Amino acid sequence: MISERTVKDTELDKVLDIIRSSALSPEGREKIAPDLVTFDRSVIEKRAGKIEEYLNLLSGKAPDPFPPVSDIFAYAETTHADLPGESVYRAGEFLHSYVAMLVFLEKESEIYSEDRELSDEILDSLDSDGIVYDDHPRLVPLIRKRDEIRAERVRYSSRFIAENRTLVQQSEAMFRNERVVIPIRSDQKRMPGCYISGTSSSGNTLFAEPAQLMTLNNEAVIAEERIRAEKARILHELSEKVRNMIPVLKKMLIRVIDFDFHYSFALWARRVKASHPREGRTLSLIAARHPLLGEKAVPISISLDEDVKALVLSGANAGGKTVTMKTIALFALLNQIAGYVPADPHSVLPLYSAVYTDIGDGQSILDAASTFSSHMKNIAFICRNIDQSALVILDELGSGTDPEEGAALSRSILSYFASHAALTCITSHYSQVKSFAYSEKGMMNASMEFDERSGMPTYRVLEGIPGDSHAIATAIRMRLPKEITDSASLALRGGDRSTERIIKALISKERTLDRKITELSLMKRKEERSAEELERKEKELEKKENELRREGVREINSYLRSTRKELEKLVMDVKTGNLTPEKTRKVKNYIKSVEEKKDEESSLIIEEEELPPDDTPFTPGDDVLCGASKSKGKVVAVNKNTITVSLENGLRMDIRRSMVRHAPGEEKRTSVEYGISSKKADYTIDLRGLTLEEAIARVADQIEAALLSSLPSFSIIHGYGDGILSRGIHEYLKKRREVKDYRFARPEDGGMGKTYVELF
Repeated sequence: MISERTVKDTELDKVLDIIRSSALSPEGREKIAPDLVTFDRSVIEKRAGKIEEYLNLLSGKAPDPFPPVSDIFAYAETTHADLPGESVYRAGEFLHSYVAMLVFLEKESEIYSEDRELSDEILDSLDSDGIVYDDHPRLVPLIRKRDEIRAERVRYSSRFIAENRTLVQQSEAMFRNERVVIPIRSDQKRMPGCYISGTSSSGNTLFAEPAQLMTLNNEAVIAEERIRAEKARILHELSEKVRNMIPVLKKMLIRVIDFDFHYSFALWARRVKASHPREGRTLSLIAARHPLLGEKAVPISISLDEDVKALVLSGANAGGKTVTMKTIALFALLNQIAGYVPADPHSVLPLYSAVYTDIGDGQSILDAASTFSSHMKNIAFICRNIDQSALVILDELGSGTDPEEGAALSRSILSYFASHAALTCITSHYSQVKSFAYSEKGMMNASMEFDERSGMPTYRVLEGIPGDSHAIATAIRMRLPKEITDSASLALRGGDRSTERIIKALISKERTLDRKITELSLMKRKEERSAEELERKEKELEKKENELRREGVREINSYLRSTRKELEKLVMDVKTGNLTPEKTRKVKNYIKSVEEKKDEESSLIIEEEELPPDDTPFTPGDDVLCGASKSKGKVVAVNKNTITVSLENGLRMDIRRSMVRHAPGEEKRTSVEYGISSKKADYTIDLRGLTLEEAIARVADQIEAALLSSLPSFSIIHGYGDGILSRGIHEYLKKRREVKDYRFARPEDGGMGKTYVELF
């Protein structure tokens, strides 16, 4: 259960109000509440999974809103009377929205025809006030009959007045108490065959109904009553159908409430670009944006090591400390409600058994509580209820009292919570507290970055660095008189500013490291792109080479077909004695040489089909079979994705690793040896610990061995040191004509402590 204080401090209620505004039902809206916070990971994952499912469905037609139906259930359980027409209409509207919900969820198979039919019947019969439509099929003949009687009544009245102009008081009939009457003069009260139903207030006019008009009036009243009775029967029948369906409607409402919760969070998640963070034992928020700040939100990133139990956040006033603390607490709660927070999906959030906060000024006139005593009262409550899985957020800990006592109390409270809670985050301006966090195991400093040049906070969190309060800069920004700020600056220069100097030095180093990390990342991406481009070009060249070889084979086949007939004629001439045996041998040798040439060219084509996998590592000197044609060769060099092979016909090729297999019956060798030299070429030579003279001699031997082994490149590890080895080796490589290129290694492969060498 989350306390009201935590809900208020984190502004969770305001965020939930925004989410509730998207709910489609009143009952679903009420369900979205702080008490949904759970410590059960399976519940959170289930909720997050449904929200993700609904996010994928939001591109379709939106479902319809649901009317309230809980009061209908209560009414039906407490009385046997017919349901009010308006309640019946709402039940029909609820069924209609339920069907639309299943369509949205792409679960049309779960729609029952009875539900759809009852919904259509209700909505086709009643208006939103629960009144039966006059065009209902059962009412149409009754209304037609009534209208005919009314028309006849009007015609008779007009005819009577026209025939008795001297007797009537007005030229038109009147409508009184749902009956048509004829206004006649008061002296005609004894008119035969007339029923006097009333008189005017002056007594000069009498309202009469001649016998025929009386009959028509009675028929009209009866016709109207029949219509009312039929409407009542229709409403009663619909009411009974709804009453009989109430158990089903209750089950539907449970599902609607569950749907409404996930649907509302899905709409909110799409709007604020929320994602599902990963589970972990420590907190890591990446590009976290407070949802109440909208487009003005500055992304916050902060990551803690697993052993950090307490975080001290410092920095300038109005620099974002409180917003950062609120964001941490709010995201912990949102994650444990729905599993979605407005942050990068690589963010990590642990599960907390409870979240306790002390943010803002709790001063109360009614309770006679000062700012400090209010804070202490709340912290005492937290101490009584805390456990090892709780998250504690304390803003301006120790403020509102003597600075020395406040700092001492802050250190003790921080130490207590660090050993009794999963994570404690506080904000503080006390130097003693920052120093304490710096020296204590399991505690970490962080600060809100402040731009000295502009005098403005950047709202960026600097991990591991305590922050300066920048009180004078803030006062200047708030337009305090210059006389005051100048005087304060002068007084501050006379005091101890060692902490500020340390902080500035740390910030400067942090920025330098950031720049270097960025540069290294850019270099890494550039190298990766170059490697990808090189691999692509190698594949294109290999494909082109195979195409050229195939073209050569096709040309030879064409040549054979075109010359075969002529050669056969020559052979025939030999058989018939037209050629000498010597010429015959020459012709046969010619045919044989051409066919051998064709076979040779065909063997060079490395077929594209994949061969059975060969997971045994390749090393230079291994006997291998290449391609589907199993052309024999020896491994010269092993590259990233290809193997350089010297084929038996003397051709040297780079072949994809998947197209090369070890030759059967051959033992794997670890090096290539030639009779003309005993030197061995290595892919990497380590020269650390050697003198420059010894290192250059080793490099010379390596170049000679590499050339003999057809090794196109190798690496030299010389280390960083003072640069003597690297400079000397580079000078030597520069003079060797066999060296095509040399350069320092990629940052992730050794950087300036290693050199790549390429040979012609």
